Amino acid sequence: MHEGEIYYSIKYIKNPSSLPAEFLPKELVISFNDDRIYSNLKAPFGNSGISSVINPKENIYDTYLNMLSFKYYYEGTADEIQPGFSAMDGIIFRETGRVSEICGFTCNQLETMIPGSDSARFIWYTNEIKVTGANLLTPYREIEGVLMDFFYIIGEAELSFTADEVFVKEIPEKDFEKRPNYKKVPWGYLDSMIRKMIAY
Repeated sequence: MHEGEIYYSIKYIKNPSSLPAEFLPKELVISFNDDRIYSNLKAPFGNSGISSVINPKENIYDTYLNMLSFKYYYEGTADEIQPGFSAMDGIIFRETGRVSEICGFTCNQLETMIPGSDSARFIWYTNEIKVTGANLLTPYREIEGVLMDFFYIIGEAELSFTADEVFVKEIPEKDFEKRPNYKKVPWGYLDSMIRKMIAY
């Protein structure tokens, strides 16, 4: 399998937002075709959300933020972690040897530690979905495999993602292209805006 979509459900382990849970992002969708990836974390109101486009052939490594009427993006590189993940700097991984099955795929477990945190967290990934550079731009960039159960820490919020459905399907070429009508901003600015959006 080298082309398709993965749908993840979201749970809030730590939620600093004053908004009711129904207004917070509930689903993450990742579309892929070989080494091209489009991820979309969408809020259930308006057109708000955070998305990223990875298209190495076109040298696109962009992060987009829609927040109410504001549309910003950061033009990154393959060597960077995208804005929003500054709280996960320095994360380290250790294979545990445990194996499980998620959505019909064999998955391996990793123990993760973040500097300054006393508690270990565990994530699962699979090598049975053939995506090159599946975790570019994320704190998990060192992991060769598709994440099936994992977490993000964005500012003061901690979100848990679990794959619910995996589909083999053709992904439109436009999903891997640059988005028009977004204002280009520096990394630090978009990082701050993403953290504000999650903690709104």
